[in-house]
Amino acid sequence: MRTPNIETERLILRPLKISDAQTVFDNWASDPEATKHMRFDTHKSIDATIEWLTLEEGNLESDTAYNWGFTLKETGELFGSGGCYFRDDKGMFELGYILMKKQWGKGFATEAARAIVDFAVRKLKRKNLYVIHAKDNPESGRVIQKLGFTYHGDGEYSSLDGKRVFPVKEYYYRRSF
Repeated sequence: MRTPNIETERLILRPLKISDAQTVFDNWASDPEATKHMRFDTHKSIDATIEWLTLEEGNLESDTAYNWGFTLKETGELFGSGGCYFRDDKGMFELGYILMKKQWGKGFATEAARAIVDFAVRKLKRKNLYVIHAKDNPESGRVIQKLGFTYHGDGEYSSLDGKRVFPVKEYYYRRSF
């Protein structure tokens, strides 16, 4: 299924494009604080952002990877991204998201993530979802709990380059139709 646009009360979630590279780089991908708990390294150049967005554009028709840019309806500002990706080892989709610092604490992560969960449940017909957050990022844990995920246990994950390891809390979302 092609990644669709999703509208919420305050946001429009839309597929990211390579033409978003400068905004993505400036607003969050190059910010060490925003990317501190992410699997990917903080982008050191716009080239890293372009490389990532090229992959995302290639996934637009995928049945296993859905990613959106988060924009404010009121201003059109692109301020974050997130999505769900199928994890073969878990047999379910994993949720993830990131926002620029300026928009932290305003409920946007919860609103966007709720829309992604709703998409996975209603459109993809998924009963189970998975999400983790770094233990050092309890704010993300509060978002996850608001969405109805339940704590499963502790674990760890590594950055994509394998140089950093994060202790995490794991959560599952289970829904019966």
